[in-house]
Amino acid sequence: MGKRIGLAFLALLVTLIIGTVGLILTEHLTLAQAIYFTVETITTVGYGDIKVHTDAGHSFLIFLMLGGVGVMLYFTGLITAFLIEGQLADVYGRRKMNKKIEQLQDHIIVCGAGRVGKQVLYRLRKEGAPCVVIEQQEDLANQFIEEGFLVIHNDATQDETLKKAFIDKAKGLIAALPEDSLNVFVTLSAKGLNPGIHVVARMDQLESEKKLLRAGADKVISPAILGGWRMAMSILKPISVDYIDTVIHDHNIEMEMEELRIDQGSCLVGKTLSTSGIKQQTGAMVLAIVRNEQVISNPGAEEEILQGDLLIVIGLREQLHRLEEVAANINCNLIFN
Repeated sequence: MGKRIGLAFLALLVTLIIGTVGLILTEHLTLAQAIYFTVETITTVGYGDIKVHTDAGHSFLIFLMLGGVGVMLYFTGLITAFLIEGQLADVYGRRKMNKKIEQLQDHIIVCGAGRVGKQVLYRLRKEGAPCVVIEQQEDLANQFIEEGFLVIHNDATQDETLKKAFIDKAKGLIAALPEDSLNVFVTLSAKGLNPGIHVVARMDQLESEKKLLRAGADKVISPAILGGWRMAMSILKPISVDYIDTVIHDHNIEMEMEELRIDQGSCLVGKTLSTSGIKQQTGAMVLAIVRNEQVISNPGAEEEILQGDLLIVIGLREQLHRLEEVAANINCNLIFN
């Protein structure tokens, strides 16, 4: 459409030039009069304030009207179609997106699609997690709409905006706005609308951490601190860091980390790590156990698995799926045999 409009505008410009030159030569008009009379003719206004006195002028105007009016109508039609189609497409696209957002359940709301928020969104998409992004800048919002994300173009600090993201049904919220004060405000609003939502907030200034925690953030992360730590470790322990990068970020390796909650009735309750058969039967490895807000890192083989424990495990995707099936079953023997 844009190319066609450009060509039509070029044709209109050429018509204007030809009409102006032709009227100067045939009717001996001034440049201003010739331009005015040409525009008057091709737009079919026809005030009649300029008279044609020569046969050559009449002949030239016939061709100008036949050609110029057609070019003008074509250009006007393209502009009208572009505006109408653009508005209709925008309205239809917005309604379609709103319906998809309305259908979300246990999703994640990302506030801010800047440098940090963008990486969050790409990772959530890779993990297959349903999410919606709230972004106030129009260019960024349009960019992520084109990339297929669900986007709300509005101010994330407003309660109504969070309600449009159906925060009452959301599982988590990531406050990734560029200013700590905005993230504090978003955290307060989110917890006020949904006290049970899990909030992870970005901070730039160290003194903002306590404010974000008091506002209700469950986790506060500083991209600067994490980036600095990673750069230092890349110098001190480059091989270890490269290995972790390979495991976590290499698309050819499906090694993943997972959190597995041990619910009542699971066949793993009451068993130790050695007798549970987790490593032997699934291949997944338990890195830590979170119990009563205490973290048991690198648990021993005789560590007992209790109801309510949160196992932090690592393994290939199919190994983790196998472990989830085991943990959800009442009788482990039926799964292992």
